[in-house]
Amino acid sequence: MSNSKLDRRLFMKGAGAAAFLTSAASLPAVSVSAKGMGHMSMSMAYDLNEEFNRIGSGDFKWDMIRKNARPYDVPFPMGVADMDFRTMPQITAALQSRLNHHNWGYEAPPADYKQNIVNWNKRRYDQDVDPSTIENCIGVLDGVSSALRTVCDPGDKVILHTPNYSSFFSVIPGALCELAESDLVIDDDGNYDFDYDDTERLLKDGAKAIILCNPQNPTGNCWTADQLRKLGDLANQYNALMIADEIHCDFINKNAEYVPYALLGEAYAMNSITLKSTSKSFNLAAHRTGYMFTDNKELLSRIKKIGNHNRFLLNTMGIIASNAAYKHGETYMDDMQAYMDGNAKFLEKFCKEEMKDVKYKVHEGTYLAWLDCKAVAKKLGDPEGDDRVGDMLKKFFIQKAGVNINPGENYGRTGVGYMRMNLGTTHRKLHGALNSMKAAIDAI
Repeated sequence: MSNSKLDRRLFMKGAGAAAFLTSAASLPAVSVSAKGMGHMSMSMAYDLNEEFNRIGSGDFKWDMIRKNARPYDVPFPMGVADMDFRTMPQITAALQSRLNHHNWGYEAPPADYKQNIVNWNKRRYDQDVDPSTIENCIGVLDGVSSALRTVCDPGDKVILHTPNYSSFFSVIPGALCELAESDLVIDDDGNYDFDYDDTERLLKDGAKAIILCNPQNPTGNCWTADQLRKLGDLANQYNALMIADEIHCDFINKNAEYVPYALLGEAYAMNSITLKSTSKSFNLAAHRTGYMFTDNKELLSRIKKIGNHNRFLLNTMGIIASNAAYKHGETYMDDMQAYMDGNAKFLEKFCKEEMKDVKYKVHEGTYLAWLDCKAVAKKLGDPEGDDRVGDMLKKFFIQKAGVNINPGENYGRTGVGYMRMNLGTTHRKLHGALNSMKAAIDAI
């Protein structure tokens, strides 16, 4: 198959999409044990197999791709990093209760909000967070921007180990800083590590901060305590602030471990700030709330003076939703972890047995899969014009499989040939997407 047959408008013809929608709708219910979905020790308190319809809500993941795709369709949108499940009922109940009071004047956060953050981090990770050091931020990215503006002067370099979350590539210049990209190194088994020599070179060159993604988006890597200490020792030696984005920490697959950076020891905690949110764990991104904390109260005081992104009063409904999540979300999060672990194991098994041109090993954290699609790209040939390899692969999977996944180059120069797939969906949709991808690859 020639790449020239890929429609330059990016998307699949409507007739083909209708066929994919029909085939997806007719997929049989997948038995977890029979289909190899992996270890599933779910309480089943929440029906995560429900096919919840998001179309028409105005969301990025489904409605935006459908709008941009016209006259084509994408029955399997697996790009934007949010989830397809119904919101935890305790969250909806808390929001509905507040809606029933028909006045929207100034309002403080719930009295137990910070304590529920403290309790969650203690129960889940045995991490003691001083409630007096917790500050609200509109979201993790806005908190990162505030931290950068506090410790960096315009033009200062900020180290980002790539592949890494795509939005950091705009947040760093948005804070008037310069990106210092350092490639992660990968071994033959697909395990990532930092390039410590290259990191030290950039620190010697004057970098003032390191953005740590822990667990790593998009690779799904959970950094070990030894890896974090080696990186932290360099940051401390050269007086560069460690900004720890730990937003994905609640999604850890079986046999993996999340190590909070601030738990490494006092020297590391005092030269770092941690950012978290319920937006990933409980799918509350639309509510635009997050929080930051640090043992270094002097640093926190300086960050608070920035004033642009950190406020006591934030989105009232977002704070209420987050509070309910941390207060009632223990069982939900346990169920979700097991479900995502099952999705990851099924994907690995499918690639090994059915779709061998795509390489994947179960990731450790996040609900994002980092797919090695170099063999598919080779079959398709060189991209046309100014297209990147990832753009070519994106077009191929949309046009020929009805599956939207993200180009690896979005996450840095080492992402060429990779694609990021969001596993935050039902087993049935994942199975349908993989069957469609396999058929498209087999037809090349």
